[in-house]
Amino acid sequence: MAITADDLKKLPTKYKIIIGVVFVLLLGYFYYFFFLQAALQKKASLTDNLATLEVQIIQRQAVARQIERHKREIEELNESLMISLAKLPEQKDIPTLLTAMSVAAHAKSLDVMLFEPLQPVPQDFYAEFPVRMTVRGRYHDIKAFFKEVSQLPRIVNVNDASIRGPSGEYTGGPLVLEAECLMKTYMFLDMREQSAGAPAK
Repeated sequence: MAITADDLKKLPTKYKIIIGVVFVLLLGYFYYFFFLQAALQKKASLTDNLATLEVQIIQRQAVARQIERHKREIEELNESLMISLAKLPEQKDIPTLLTAMSVAAHAKSLDVMLFEPLQPVPQDFYAEFPVRMTVRGRYHDIKAFFKEVSQLPRIVNVNDASIRGPSGEYTGGPLVLEAECLMKTYMFLDMREQSAGAPAK
C-alpha cells in the first residue's frame, strides 16, 4: 500500500519529526558519499601536490641562486685569468725580458757573475722560463734588485735565493755579498703550442 502525502499529514508530529530527521540524514549520507567525499579527496590530493610544488620551487630557487653565484665567480675568475695572462710574456718578449733583468742588476751596481737561461719547462697551458743568476754587491743593492724584478710589468718570480758573505777575511769597507737565485718567468701557450710540447728556445 502506497503512502500518500495525505497519510503523512495525518501522522502525529512526533513521527513527522523522526521522518524528517531520517530524510535529512539520508540526504546528508548520499551527499557525502557521492559528492563531498570525492571533493575532500581531491582537495587533499591538491594540497599534497601544492606542498610538493612549493618544495620544488624552493629547491629550484636555491639552485638558481647557486647558478647565479657560480656565474659571478666564473666571471671573476675569467677576469683574474685575463689579467694574469696579460702579465705573461709572449715568446717574442722573452729575450727583452731577460735583458731587462740583466739591466736591472747592473742598474743596482751589482756584478752579474752568472746569467744562465735554462731549458723552458712546459706545463698545462703555460711554459716556465727559468734563469739561474748569481750577482755580487752590497746587501741593500741586492734587495733593491729583487724588488725591482718583482715589480716588472711581466710576471717574474725569484726562487731558491741564497746570500753568502765574502769568501775571504773581511778587511773593512763595504761588505760585498754574493746572491744566487733561480728566476722564473712564464709564457702562455696556445693550443697549437700545447700540443707541440715545449716551445723553442
